[in-house]
Amino acid sequence: MKIKNVIISSILLVVMVSGLAGAYDTPDNYNFSQSFDIGMNFYNVYGSPHLSANIIGSNEFDRGQTVTLNLDLVNKGKLLGFKSDRTPSGRDEIFAAQTEMKLESGVVDATSVVASLSADPGSPIEVKSVSQQVGSIKSGQNSLTPVQFDIKIDKKAKAGVYDLYLDLSYDYQKNVQVEDSNATDLTYDVNHWYGTMVQNQTLQIIVKKQADFEVVNTNGSLYPGGEGIIEITVKNTGEEEARNVKLIANPSDPLSTTDDMAYLSTLKPGETAVAKIKIKADSQAVVKEYGVDTILRYENPEGDTKYSDVLQAPVEVKGATFFQRFFGWL
Repeated sequence: MKIKNVIISSILLVVMVSGLAGAYDTPDNYNFSQSFDIGMNFYNVYGSPHLSANIIGSNEFDRGQTVTLNLDLVNKGKLLGFKSDRTPSGRDEIFAAQTEMKLESGVVDATSVVASLSADPGSPIEVKSVSQQVGSIKSGQNSLTPVQFDIKIDKKAKAGVYDLYLDLSYDYQKNVQVEDSNATDLTYDVNHWYGTMVQNQTLQIIVKKQADFEVVNTNGSLYPGGEGIIEITVKNTGEEEARNVKLIANPSDPLSTTDDMAYLSTLKPGETAVAKIKIKADSQAVVKEYGVDTILRYENPEGDTKYSDVLQAPVEVKGATFFQRFFGWL
């Protein structure tokens, strides 16, 4: 079978589809392309593509993570039926009508699919990726490869459910017209009429409950050349209990320690505990406040070992008093 000529026409009509609900066109709201001769059309078709997205794998993440979301797109578009515009007469028109009927089934296929993802203003979820070109998805099929978006979850994000908004736009075949058909030579001309559709779908990700820590107070001070016990008060500011908590201190020059770990036991959300660490200041230490790096090692309720972010515990090195300098106490 030979096709003599294919004329592709575009229209400006945009069909909006929100959530998972589909919208299908009827002839009443068609804006006909100029290349279409309404009197030559044999059928009007009812149906359209309908894309649906799912997150591949888990949608649960820790705060502070930067992750790649893999989305699977599937076209659930359905052909709802045909309506005859006119009855073909003669061998050539019957051939044209049969050909048009076959071609009309393409109404449910999505072409030139573009996907974009966004979050609410002020959300702790930041979408790092730009719009993605997906290609074509035939009815009943999935996208050839997952659609990928990189997202960053703020370190201060609260545990809970967060919405992400997937916007999809694509072209689809609204109608087909076959003309100048020749049943003997099996040739014909085709007008393809394409429309544009936009869909919106809300996806959800979960920021998991977890323990978080903050240094809320430091007691104790040092003098150049001396050492002392520094009390570091930490608070569990997260939503989950932390078990077998150990504070590990890592002071840097001119501060040092030979006793860098303190056991704090269990910290429930909102609870505080005091770690006591012996720290020494070098004799050449400048009088000022220093930051001591501290890390909390703990177990979550599932028994997994976790580590906190590095926290800064302020420790002050004070100037030696007259008596300390005179009697050589340092």
